Amino acid sequence: MRDARRLKKGSYPVRTRHLKAGEPVYTNRLILEDSPYLLQHAHNPVNWYAWGDEAFAAARKQNKPVFLSIGYSTCHWCHVMEEESFDDEIVADILNKNFISIKVDREQRPDLDEIYMTGVQIMTGSGGWPMSSFLTPDSKPFYGGTYYPKDHFIQLIQRIHEAWIEDPADLNASAEYIYAAIDQHLGTHGSATIIGQPQIDATLAHILAMEDQQYGGQAGAPKFPNETKLFLLLDSIERSDQPLTKNPNWQTLYRALDGMMRGGIYDQLGGGFHRYTTDNQWLRPHFEKMLYNQAQLSRLYARSWKLSGNNEFRRITAETLDYVLREMRTKDGAFYSATDADSEGEEGKYYVWTYQELKQHLNTEQLRLVENVYGVTWEGNLDSANLLYLPRPLHEVASHLKLTNLNLLQQLSVIKHKLLAVRQQRIPPMRDNKIITAWNSLMITALAESGHLLNEPGYIAAANQAAEFIWRHNRDKHGLLNRIHLNGRSSTRATLEDYSFYLQAVLALYDANGDQKWLSRAKKLHQQMTDLFWDKKNGGFYISQARTAGPMIIRSQSASDGAIASGNSVALLAMVALNQRASSFTLQNQIDKQILRYSSRLMQAPYDLSVMLTGIGEYQHPRPAYVQYAGAGHVKMSATLQVNNSSGSQLNVELKI
Repeated sequence: MRDARRLKKGSYPVRTRHLKAGEPVYTNRLILEDSPYLLQHAHNPVNWYAWGDEAFAAARKQNKPVFLSIGYSTCHWCHVMEEESFDDEIVADILNKNFISIKVDREQRPDLDEIYMTGVQIMTGSGGWPMSSFLTPDSKPFYGGTYYPKDHFIQLIQRIHEAWIEDPADLNASAEYIYAAIDQHLGTHGSATIIGQPQIDATLAHILAMEDQQYGGQAGAPKFPNETKLFLLLDSIERSDQPLTKNPNWQTLYRALDGMMRGGIYDQLGGGFHRYTTDNQWLRPHFEKMLYNQAQLSRLYARSWKLSGNNEFRRITAETLDYVLREMRTKDGAFYSATDADSEGEEGKYYVWTYQELKQHLNTEQLRLVENVYGVTWEGNLDSANLLYLPRPLHEVASHLKLTNLNLLQQLSVIKHKLLAVRQQRIPPMRDNKIITAWNSLMITALAESGHLLNEPGYIAAANQAAEFIWRHNRDKHGLLNRIHLNGRSSTRATLEDYSFYLQAVLALYDANGDQKWLSRAKKLHQQMTDLFWDKKNGGFYISQARTAGPMIIRSQSASDGAIASGNSVALLAMVALNQRASSFTLQNQIDKQILRYSSRLMQAPYDLSVMLTGIGEYQHPRPAYVQYAGAGHVKMSATLQVNNSSGSQLNVELKI
């Protein structure tokens, strides 16, 4: 470990209060890992293990329970628990004597995160990160929760240690019960049935019933974008011949998009979306920025602009994609995973402004405009500072100030440029430099689709470069995908979401640029995905490969959506898209089996599988698309409509053979 510390010195930030002559006093096994999250804990006094056979062998040999902590590098409450508990010598002493402690990066191992988060949700009714689970030496959970304050955590681990010594049989019985519940939830159980429009309609009605009609989005707080539900709304609208003004699904989607783009969840200066807000009005964000939010939301805004002609939606699309290309892109064209919520030890400090700061950097006229547009006051709107948001739509502000919309945007552009230059002098939040195949694939899809819809070839070129990076640099010697690329090294076997999202991405890129190699690669990816994940007996995909690092209590076939769509849902969408471009009987049969496999779950809880419903709708009733194919994908026809208010409309049709 000393050699690893010496070799890595200066390549990662050291997070610990225990220093001697500037060097960390403690170094644990996590120093051998590459994950930025695991390295954040490499100098805790806790004797951490990474997930693997070594840790569980030690637990069995020493007859100790396992403490499993799962989080990610940009998680605010993960940082808090680390500073309060894991970097505390008293806590570490209790853990080291009585437990085998394991750290997992959820972004590196989403398969493990899903299993143990399901366990926590079964035990507590809720979940979140950091996730804190207690396992038997055979990796089955018997107790779990999320963040614990230090004093509570000390009491908890002491009680669990005492229970393990006094009555391990009781804890093992609890573990078997919870394991069975996890298996029931993540497996695919029940009778097959026919799925179609009734389940789609029921889910749409449920989304509308859950809406906050005042501020948009799902009612309550904290408030997340819930992109997977918005995509089902959007898909239903694109299929409908009902005018937007009379379509309740559009009204719900519009209120969500409008609320987010005007709120504090959107970075009004630099573009891009924060992960969620702690209030119900989209105003007070939790300030981390995730690549997957930028990808999904830019797609939603681009397609909604195409439907409605609302130029504010186009502006948000472009600003979000430009932010990603400016601040989350590697020199090789791939994309980093996230930026932290904290900088200089304070959440959101990088993004907020005191009135005095704004007064210092803007002239009087500009300051008045910022007050009118962004709700800035002397008192501030967020802990005595100002987070910029739009209390009123920009067109209303322009009308009030007797300006044209264009003139207002031009003046705001000058102000934004000035304030961004000031903000860039601040210490920025930490960035997680992991390149994750699934999340990069989401961004490739967003860039390819948006580039076509907005007629911005630069976005399509960026999508092409990122897709090439994954193909050239994030596959192993056998040509199989890996999940992570970090510090010049490709690692970690790909999960189903990596394959299905990348398959979807290369097909979107094929649609956008017409390069036949992407169709050829899509066919190869589909075959690999089938070989690695398909359940040949029952249909459906497993979310992890048969061989993974460390024990797995269950090989999940879950299809429930979370912050991003499930791998099984996107696998269906991608197979439907591939079948439309290069149809085959074998592929159609696989699609039918996939739908049948999840039909019972879709009947029981369609709301949880909204993206799979989108795929079913597309398979059963294909929507008119701007690109159509024939000849196994070798003949492509695309159509675009150019509207000119003075000379009328022009339909451009392009045929490629």
